[in-house]
Amino acid sequence: MNQPQSKFDHRIHILFFVPTLGGGGAEMHLLRIINHLDPQKFRFSLALSRSGGSYESDLPKYVKLHFLNTGKTNSSVIRNIRSIAPLRQLIQDQKPNILCSIMDHANVVAVLAASTLPTRPKVILCVQNPPTVEHQPYWHITNLLTLSLIPRLYPQADQIIALSQGVAEDLMTLCPHISNQLDVIYNAGWDSRVLSGAKESIHQEDLPANVPLIVACGRLTDQKGFSYLIDALAQVRQVIPVHLWIIGEGKQRGMLEKQIQQLGLNDCVRLLGFQSNPYKYMAAADIFVLSSLYEGFGNVIVEAMACGTPVIATDCPYGPGEIIENGVNGILVPPANVEAIAEAVIKLLTTDSELKLKFSENGKSRSQQFHAQVIASIYEKMFLRNSCIN
Repeated sequence: MNQPQSKFDHRIHILFFVPTLGGGGAEMHLLRIINHLDPQKFRFSLALSRSGGSYESDLPKYVKLHFLNTGKTNSSVIRNIRSIAPLRQLIQDQKPNILCSIMDHANVVAVLAASTLPTRPKVILCVQNPPTVEHQPYWHITNLLTLSLIPRLYPQADQIIALSQGVAEDLMTLCPHISNQLDVIYNAGWDSRVLSGAKESIHQEDLPANVPLIVACGRLTDQKGFSYLIDALAQVRQVIPVHLWIIGEGKQRGMLEKQIQQLGLNDCVRLLGFQSNPYKYMAAADIFVLSSLYEGFGNVIVEAMACGTPVIATDCPYGPGEIIENGVNGILVPPANVEAIAEAVIKLLTTDSELKLKFSENGKSRSQQFHAQVIASIYEKMFLRNSCIN
């Protein structure tokens, strides 16, 4: 059942908006924030441009879901454009105190939907990736439009949240006059479900026999740099008979499968697709590797740390370098560098167990700072500060 509502309900009403709820780190971050905010202080609504996201079933029952009527289309661009009018109408009908959107395309829609209203909620935009890096190539019409709209629309927001210092600095290059509106709040990196998921066992016959296992996780897109990781694995296997499992789905599956076949790695590389519980794979791994070319934060780094798995990550823009202290709680390597990834994996697998134990224990300690309850408490203060309710 939904939260009870009446004219005497003095809780702060937050309307969250995201295109869909499923499949990515930004959506998982939002889910964790909603699950850890106090329902005695806040009333929650969530507007989606598309239903069927894999995380919808994990929402608390007291969150009121609204599916915007965007018509039948497979184009995310058209769907976003068609979201503006129904989101504006929803704001007028629901009269939330706060409108909070996640990711640039949703942020643009949120500002446009709220900008012409006679009485509008406080508008809070959450930026999940460095915009000048994410929206490339610059000549692509969608990227060009997004990069032109950000400096025009973002200054209209009451608050802008960047999920890392690097993302904040990147955003400031586009919007140099938003410093008073801009704050950095790291993502909600993990919660109790990560640990409970990590305790689930993988069938022994499914695990590689007596060889180390590397696990990676993310959408199968260029951003995640999996082609570099697969090339690195081929180099590592000249020294150590290691296996690699990649969790996630995406448009590069066919290309990666072809690369795996060409390198003769069919017997030791598995593309596992989307997994509702990736944490049991992280916990079973000897090493977790993030090979991204760019990030906003890197939720999976913190999730792997919470599982006690040593982490190797690219020091890409931005996020991993703000989570990992190189040589203390993990290893940082340059992005798009096959040799560096291979060398780090070999180092971690061939040195004595003390280094892996050190990264495991220090990683667990570091992950505590990104627990969902810790981050939700920071969001709670921010929402209270921005609320129209005194």
